[in-house]
Amino acid sequence: MGPCRKSAHFGVAGERGIKANMGCMWHPLFFLAQTPAPAGPTTTVATLSRGSTVVVDLARELYAKFKDNLPHLAGALVILIVGWWLAGWVKSLLRRLMIARHVDMTLTSFLSQLCYWLIIAVVVLAALQNAQVETTPFSAVLGASALAVGLALQNSLMDFAAGVMIIIFRQFRVGDDIEAVGVKGVVEEISIFSTHLKTADNRRIIVSNSKVLGSPIINSSAHATRRLDLEISISYESNLKQAKQIVLSELQNEPRVLPNPAPTVAVNNLAESSVDLILRAWVAVGDYQDVRSHLLEALKLRFDEAGIIIPYPQHEVRVKTEK
Repeated sequence: MGPCRKSAHFGVAGERGIKANMGCMWHPLFFLAQTPAPAGPTTTVATLSRGSTVVVDLARELYAKFKDNLPHLAGALVILIVGWWLAGWVKSLLRRLMIARHVDMTLTSFLSQLCYWLIIAVVVLAALQNAQVETTPFSAVLGASALAVGLALQNSLMDFAAGVMIIIFRQFRVGDDIEAVGVKGVVEEISIFSTHLKTADNRRIIVSNSKVLGSPIINSSAHATRRLDLEISISYESNLKQAKQIVLSELQNEPRVLPNPAPTVAVNNLAESSVDLILRAWVAVGDYQDVRSHLLEALKLRFDEAGIIIPYPQHEVRVKTEK
């Protein structure tokens, strides 16, 4: 057992010892000598020591980088603070200017908020760049996102642009009586994307701003006064001069008809079965419909009293018999 133990000892030392003890390689002590010793307290302490060294080195490296970049980080912080203050100041200034110019409150709020967040985005990018953070990926992502949003919201952006133009150039305002896109009504609201109309029978019609701006707009409330045109027909057998006098007297007796320009009555057409009279009078925009209805009723009653006939379509059938 002595030589084998000695040979096993030499076998642990190297290849030469193993060859010298080939006779004892099947001895159990030989395999026991070749088996690594289990990790003891000394090995664990060494491993922990190496790990602590790595952590300390990493902390020192991070601290050195932080110390080198401290001026840049401080500059980025200053940019963020000043940019945030500047964005709020520009937002307040823009809002005051637009309110002073009587711009619609919806547009005022939207544009001021849009300007605020655009400045904030620029400030953040500037701060990141000053802190030596690569901003090219951020710019690429923002550009791609803006393109995707623009393509997805193409129609909405057209409506928004049209709404801004309507509010700025004031083709019509809230409360105006307009006709556009084949619909007629009073403007209740001009939002960023659509225009709300209220019809005479109390219905609401919502039309996109791009369609409103892209069609002819008839604004009956653009001026304070409006000319009222009525066509009245009488038969050829009726007294023309008497009919004209009746029409003029009714126009002059109506207090809502403006004296200047003076109302007029004239023969407009000699039709197949009637003489067509045209009367023109100026009234306030708000009185237009009431004056029109009142004159139609009053003229019908006066013509009946005077025996003036208002013709209507009729056919005369003659039957001829042979005797």
